Amino acid sequence: MKAHLTLLIDDKNIDLWNELSNVYKIELIASTEEGYSSTVSDNSATISINENDLSATSFTHQLIHLYLKSKNVKIEEDFYPVLEKSEEINTLFSDGLKEHVAYCLELELKRPLFLKMGYENRLLTSDFNEPKMNKKMLDVLFKRYKNKGIYDREAVDFFIGTFFAMKSCNNPAFKYHKHFIAFQELDKELYTLLSEFWLDWKTFDMEDTEDSYDKILQYFIEDLTGWVSEKTIS
Repeated sequence: MKAHLTLLIDDKNIDLWNELSNVYKIELIASTEEGYSSTVSDNSATISINENDLSATSFTHQLIHLYLKSKNVKIEEDFYPVLEKSEEINTLFSDGLKEHVAYCLELELKRPLFLKMGYENRLLTSDFNEPKMNKKMLDVLFKRYKNKGIYDREAVDFFIGTFFAMKSCNNPAFKYHKHFIAFQELDKELYTLLSEFWLDWKTFDMEDTEDSYDKILQYFIEDLTGWVSEKTIS
């Protein structure tokens, strides 16, 4: 498996590889699926690679994931339990939405690292060329979102998920300004609390050992709880 390193390590990711090799004992294994993945246990890390698609870029995504872990950034592990402390919020967030929001939050931290290493922006995400919102989707959202004072659960799920998808979108060709205005018109309170959370998240500095996102997540859940408590969602 080590023979694959000549194809997985390039002039862009070699410094990160060397740095992580001093933090973790890294093992490479063949992936049972098409993609790449990684796990960490104490000072050991495992990267599953697709032997049919030896890609330095895909490998780098996993190295950055390990780098986040080395900085004690474990978004899924920290975000899910915070949601689950509140029955109302946990019910509001589908499993897919939990995973999606965690992905968007991590993506915001990964982007500057990926670009600083010299990789092309378009290689950061697999859906780079897919718009995260369009007029047809927006029309459907407006029709379903609220009826006779009752909020549609799937529409709220879509509102939250699409908000984060647009905020974390790395394709500058897609302009979401009008969509954000529409979101604000549809539900100003929810839009505002999501926006404040996103701005707070962007202030988090994982390189600062004194910084933590615990309070950011806590305030987000508190704001969401306040919003949900006044709503009938079905």
